[in-house]
Amino acid sequence: MGRIGWIDEFKGFVLLLVCLYHVEQSFPCAEMGMLHLSALRMSAFFFISGMLFSTRRFPNFKDYFVHKTKVLLVPYILLSLLFLALDPVLYNFDLFPKAPRMTVMNIRPEIVTVWDYIYWNLAKIFVAGKSSIGSGPLWFVFTLYSVSLLFYAVQKIVPRRFIFIASLVSLAGGWLLYINHIRLPLGIERDLTVLFFFANGWLCKGATQSLSGNGTAQSFSGKNAHGTKNILSLFIAAIVSFCAYAYIEIPDPNFSIMNNDLGKDFRVFVASSFFGITGLVTTFVLADRLPNIAPIRIIKGILRNISRNALIILAVHWYILLVMRLLFRETFNKPGIAYLSIAIVTALVIAAIPLFRCKLYKLLGKKRATLSECLNIRD
Repeated sequence: MGRIGWIDEFKGFVLLLVCLYHVEQSFPCAEMGMLHLSALRMSAFFFISGMLFSTRRFPNFKDYFVHKTKVLLVPYILLSLLFLALDPVLYNFDLFPKAPRMTVMNIRPEIVTVWDYIYWNLAKIFVAGKSSIGSGPLWFVFTLYSVSLLFYAVQKIVPRRFIFIASLVSLAGGWLLYINHIRLPLGIERDLTVLFFFANGWLCKGATQSLSGNGTAQSFSGKNAHGTKNILSLFIAAIVSFCAYAYIEIPDPNFSIMNNDLGKDFRVFVASSFFGITGLVTTFVLADRLPNIAPIRIIKGILRNISRNALIILAVHWYILLVMRLLFRETFNKPGIAYLSIAIVTALVIAAIPLFRCKLYKLLGKKRATLSECLNIRD
């Protein structure tokens, strides 16, 4: 089966939100309201990843394990080590006070030498599953790897009609570990939380496919009464969902799926995630039915390209922001000027995509690509 356009666009948009959040996090003067989207970003990413879960090409767990290890675990390790080796703190330890704070399984290490810094970065990579400081967002790749393997076992053992209940039990386990401040090796506590969204993405696959149908520009022409009714329903569902999200969501600067820090209220976390995901899904299903005119086609192409290069973008944009934070924070963290960081990060990430896809492709577990394939926004 070919790639599903609106799902690639969905993933690209969520990844874009992640990047903008990290810009705002690094330079607070670049205010974009990203804190208000914390409850939906990563939950939406894992939900859509669950929708894409399939074992059709893998007759047994061993084959699935080998494949996921090749495309997720190995790139996670190699890229984490690469960006650790490129971390400016290793070469000028005086920069350490400006670096992001490090926590490994509830331990706030005392780091007084560069060797301490290396040791605890390795602990983050191999013990906590949170990658190195230089490539922080790659925790998502490791978590996707572990949750994919976990869900393979779940859907083989648990009858489909009980998987939702199993996901609720998993979410409850993640919440209990959170409120008791328990951190486990390899991020097991966040796996339990994330499994809820991943499993429900898989359960909703059929319903979402039915919802999306074969949306085309003709569906928007108004010639088909049934198609027009469906589009109106999608539009209303998107508006209602985002309004509900805005009403329920409570911004929390400490919220973090990576750290399994889920806020102060379990109901708010679940409800805001639900309405946020629903709003995004209905919006992108609706957008899939828009007329394929040039501006829309370009935007969709950019989002699909972001999705295809997600692994590179996750690591590179963070590293660029880290370097800017360590060396130029005082220069950029000023009203108005802070927004220039978005243009700088964008330009450098675009330049890095061909480097990784054409030269360092083995680090990604992918085949070598041509320059046009790397930056293509037409498909």
